[in-house]
Amino acid sequence: MKVVVKGVKNRTLSEIIKKIEHGTSNVITVQDFIERIENGEEIKFEDVDVITTATKGLMSGILGVLSFRITPPKTLRKFTEVSINGIPTFPGPCPNEYLGIIDLIIYGTAQSQTKKNYCGGSLFRELVEGKEVSIVAKSSEGEILEKEMRLEDMQFAKLMGTRQSIKNYNAMINCESYEVNTIFSSLPFKPNKSEITFSGCGALNPFQNDPDFESFGVGTPLLVNGSMGYLIGPGTRNNIAKPNMMTIAPFANMKPEYMGAFKTSYGLEPICSIAVPIPILNERILENIIRSDKDVKLSILSLVGREKVAEITYGDVWDKNYLVIFDSSACKNCKECNVAETCPTDAFMMKKGVITGIDRSRCFNCGTCSMLCPDAFKLDLKTIKFEGKDVPIVLRQSDRNGAILLAKDLKKMILNGDFPLRNPTGTLDFADSVK
Repeated sequence: MKVVVKGVKNRTLSEIIKKIEHGTSNVITVQDFIERIENGEEIKFEDVDVITTATKGLMSGILGVLSFRITPPKTLRKFTEVSINGIPTFPGPCPNEYLGIIDLIIYGTAQSQTKKNYCGGSLFRELVEGKEVSIVAKSSEGEILEKEMRLEDMQFAKLMGTRQSIKNYNAMINCESYEVNTIFSSLPFKPNKSEITFSGCGALNPFQNDPDFESFGVGTPLLVNGSMGYLIGPGTRNNIAKPNMMTIAPFANMKPEYMGAFKTSYGLEPICSIAVPIPILNERILENIIRSDKDVKLSILSLVGREKVAEITYGDVWDKNYLVIFDSSACKNCKECNVAETCPTDAFMMKKGVITGIDRSRCFNCGTCSMLCPDAFKLDLKTIKFEGKDVPIVLRQSDRNGAILLAKDLKKMILNGDFPLRNPTGTLDFADSVK
């Protein structure tokens, strides 16, 4: 694909690929790009060939598509009810009559009926971790079969995203006079405009960095939780002002640290991470790369009703404060700790009821711990000026640190020749508005 604009410098994707093969390409993450700009460096078209973008957050619109054998052929007609680790699934649409094979779909948001605080997102992570899962299947004849299985035993296992990498999301504030249990808070959302939560990785988001969709489209390779997959097209409830994408990728080669489940006050939500390369094909694409989080708007919505009540920027909520820091000395004399049980991702290592460390592969850097115990956990969650008052941010539902790491993974894969850059097979066409 070559975009030719008079007076604008251009290069082809083939030219970029040749530079990668010869070891002369310049690939940087958008986070590095931002920091170099902030340090006063001028980055020209000749200085960069590919910029990697990423996002990690709560993405409810994901589902697993699985297919595996559970009985020998000619044993039973078909399976009408299937659960995995207590999570109900949707068998089919293929009946697989007398084949002993099950095709099914399982939602990332589906909750287990046998395991506490366990959803599809939890299951997807455990599959990737190589853990054994318990399958219970009911045949059309009424026979119940139980079987233990691992990801490697499944003939087909892919993760599909129906609505991902939204061009940044929103901040939420509860304007009501009562608490609300919601997916937008880890604890009951306090009333009377007293706290704020937010979602979105700001300047790292792929759609923010290519608002004209010049560098990626239908068929573009990308990373889903670290595994190479493809952009299928626009996702559900898309519109040109707030585009999103539909993706598919194999569970094999995914990394557990980019996925899992997050406990909200209304139930569990799945975690998913996406990274997209942006080949710098012309100067216009480079000019659109975000220079600062302050350039990315963030709307504050009323939790109940979703009316817009204010607007800030991601520069107001992100300021290089990406990683929670733990001071274990603050826990030595603590006799009762309520932080561990409220951690949305169960990221704490414990010994005799005392927190001894953070499992960084699970920590989401959401800030819940720092809000509950600022002596032991350090993370500047910021405050926002709202209607003349300083309102604290109490929760992040996106993990900027995780997104930075995934963008670095993508950069490394490109430079090592482990990730192919390809022209899209089609353009992204978004609705004018949501109907």
